[in-house]
Parts: sequence; C-alpha cells; structure tokens
Amino acid sequence: MTLLRGALENFATGLWLIDGSGRDERRRRALSLWDEDMRNRHQHEQDTGHQPSGDGQTGAQRRAEIKDLADRLGLPPLTRPGTLQILLGAAPSAGLTPIKVGAAWRAASGFAHGRYWPNLRASQPRAALAGADGIHTLALVIDEDHHRPLTHYCHRMLRRLQEHYAARAQAR
Repeated sequence: MTLLRGALENFATGLWLIDGSGRDERRRRALSLWDEDMRNRHQHEQDTGHQPSGDGQTGAQRRAEIKDLADRLGLPPLTRPGTLQILLGAAPSAGLTPIKVGAAWRAASGFAHGRYWPNLRASQPRAALAGADGIHTLALVIDEDHHRPLTHYCHRMLRRLQEHYAARAQAR
C-alpha cells in the first residue's frame, strides 16, 4: 500500500499540474510546488548546516527567485500545495470521486506512517498466536477490498495524465 500511495501522489500531482484551468494557473501550480520544494531544501540546509559550494544558491535564495518569477509573471500569490488538496483536485479530471480517493489515500498514508487505525480498518486477521505469557499476537494482511480501489485510482490517474500530456504535446 505504501508504494501505491506514492504512485497515487505522483500521478495526481502530474495530473493536477497539467490540468490547471489555464496557462497562468498551471504556472502558479508548478511554481507553488517548486517553492515548497525549496522551502524543504532550506529547512534541510538549516538542520544540517549545509551551504552550497562555489556559487551555488541556498534553498532560501532559490525560493526568492521563484517568488520573484511568479510576481514578474503577474501570478496570484503562491500557496503551499498539500498532498490531499492535490489528490482531491486531480480526482475529478480522472473521473473519480474525490472523497473516495482521499479516503483510500488516508488509509495508505496511515500504513506508511505506522498508524494503528489502518490495521483495524483496512486489514484482515490471518492468525492469532497465544504467547506463553498470555499475550496474543495477531497476524494481519491488507484487505483486498481496500487495496483494489487504490490500485484502480492509480491506474485511472496515470491513464488520464498520459491522455492530458499527449493532448498538450499535440497542441504545441
């Protein structure tokens, strides 16, 4: 599920980028993602004390360039794009119900982050082993009823992304 979660996020991000309502919106989305990337880079540089060598720029400097470019293009202010926001925004373009895509992503994210609730909600018990000390161990596997929709959502988003990409390439 963790790998499918990552694939879903990537396909949704590509679709969200390419499916903006117009060129300015697509530019704003792309620059928002770059701005967030450079924000994360800057945080890493602060955490590690790393400074780019030579005439390389820091994440903060790159971020300032990105914001300056957005201003010069006359774009609305850049906003931090959240993963769930991107998923919910991309789902309709792929003919999917946003709330269902969001729910599947949440369960997969829960697994990825080691949360307890997805094991109860999206797993099936396969075995219960009694320990000598009276403690029982449960063996759980991912419930196919939760895994299958995630696979379907990945496939639909990838297919729609490919269609959009081909159409944009033809338009050039």
